[in-house]
Amino acid sequence: MSKRPGQSSQKDQSRQKVPQSQPSARQQSSSRKAVSAAPGGVREVTPEMRARTARTFGLVILGFVAGIALMVAVLSAQGRALREYAVRVQTAVLATGPSVNVSYGQPCVDALPGALPSGVLSCDVQVSSGQVSVLMQLERDREFRLAPKAAAAP
Repeated sequence: MSKRPGQSSQKDQSRQKVPQSQPSARQQSSSRKAVSAAPGGVREVTPEMRARTARTFGLVILGFVAGIALMVAVLSAQGRALREYAVRVQTAVLATGPSVNVSYGQPCVDALPGALPSGVLSCDVQVSSGQVSVLMQLERDREFRLAPKAAAAP
């Protein structure tokens, strides 16, 4: 077989294709930086991708913990405000010197004029045998009860 000018054999063509299909050393190093899919479909995970994923995961966990901490702080502050209000009402009623022979109930706003704390639907003072307790009905069917406290003996 004789070759015509400009025509190459199959062996020459296969030799020419091999260097073209393999990336050079410079191309190989740059392909590792980017996410590349190999012919088999397996991705190469770079240390940069691993670090970015770990950082994102850490930030999500940190955000979750911060959100829980914020909720606990808000609920704690609301609970403290309720306790302080109940103690002020109880102290105001005890200052009147309730009789040990009488038992009665009255709204908190009668004992301590002013607005109820936020989240409180109703507040009642119960006086029984000289002991004063406070019961508050809160939102979402919750209640807060301050234990009975007796008036100081003269």
